[in-house]
Amino acid sequence: MNNNIIIKNLSLTYGNKQVLENINQQIEEKKITAIIGPSGCGKSTLLRCINRMNDLIPETRVEGEILFHEKNIYAHDIDVTEIRRKIGMVFQKPNPFPKSIFDNVAYGLRINGTKDKKKVSETVETTLHDCGLLKEVKDRLYTSAMELSGGQQQRLCIARALAIEPEIILMDEPCSALDPSSTFKIEELMMKLKKRYTVIIVTHNMQQAARVSDTTGFLYLGKLIEYGNTKKLFIKPKEKLTENYISGNFG
Repeated sequence: MNNNIIIKNLSLTYGNKQVLENINQQIEEKKITAIIGPSGCGKSTLLRCINRMNDLIPETRVEGEILFHEKNIYAHDIDVTEIRRKIGMVFQKPNPFPKSIFDNVAYGLRINGTKDKKKVSETVETTLHDCGLLKEVKDRLYTSAMELSGGQQQRLCIARALAIEPEIILMDEPCSALDPSSTFKIEELMMKLKKRYTVIIVTHNMQQAARVSDTTGFLYLGKLIEYGNTKKLFIKPKEKLTENYISGNFG
């Protein structure tokens, strides 16, 4: 069974405001998919639809389907907590908990009922290693995560998401608050992650989308204008609107 996400005729409104309109998109397994487009076009909203984070916003109405393992995640009998466990989320601004580095990564395991201290410890160490953080923090695992740099905090948040073994990682502009060196480390990490996970990123940085993603979707005013192979989309877009956006002739 694959873990592709298939989005069918997805529309979303907040109150009277339509934010997404009739989105159809198939996310490929174990690839990096980038969603690009100008500010306010619905990129983050689309991302949040994929793990039902928009449920937390009042007056949200969703129409259409998002299929995960061939089941609509908006069906009435779906366990939303389980969806959010399998489809992890990393936000724009690093948001470590005011706890130790160790406890940040162990948090999800513990609330999901893992009591085996050895297993928790091994998972924390493995996940920090996978995120390129273990060497940097191994002597201070029990100090506050708030003392880490911004880039380290973001990698810690990725480690926290990975510790509960999701299948899909959603990243909402994960590098926008970071310096170039930290951005490089996160991009390098994304490339490693796609060997085991399906990664979907929202980015305002078109160079980043071109560097790391396999497929790219261009969103404009809530509509998916074009979606396909990243190189083809950037070199020879099919739609004039995409070409105008990529070349900066926009407005």
